[in-house]
Amino acid sequence: MNEQSVIRTTFVFHPPLDDALAWNLNLEDLAQRIEQSFPEASTKNEGELGPRPSATLSFEVQIADGVWLEGLATTSFEGMGSVMILGASAEEAAVFAAWLRDSVAPFPELVEFSSELAMNNGDESVWRLPESGSVEEIAEALHRHLEAADQL
Repeated sequence: MNEQSVIRTTFVFHPPLDDALAWNLNLEDLAQRIEQSFPEASTKNEGELGPRPSATLSFEVQIADGVWLEGLATTSFEGMGSVMILGASAEEAAVFAAWLRDSVAPFPELVEFSSELAMNNGDESVWRLPESGSVEEIAEALHRHLEAADQL
């Protein structure tokens, strides 16, 4: 894939819609895990943001030399939330998604995702992150999602 064809979008990772409390997401715990796993990371509790107030954590993590990701995690109700990676390629988002699957979700089958690209094109479907496999395999799943969303 050449650099001109890279799609950058916001990816949203969350527990299954029919089990929204599956992660029991706690933003303070998430911030600690991010800081432990990504040594150069920064996290900031943003308080409550948005039209329907949600507790919000912003963060930046370095995933490779000179490559940083920005993200937001929100919890609209205690234990119920999602994590967004902002303006990322599938390869970049896959690095964080693998960490999220392996370090935050209590079971690897409990990570679903969508993207801003899909939602802006009217696609409200959710995709499941591969339960196992490498960052490259996760990137392939994210690419398939983007290709489907881009053809709407």
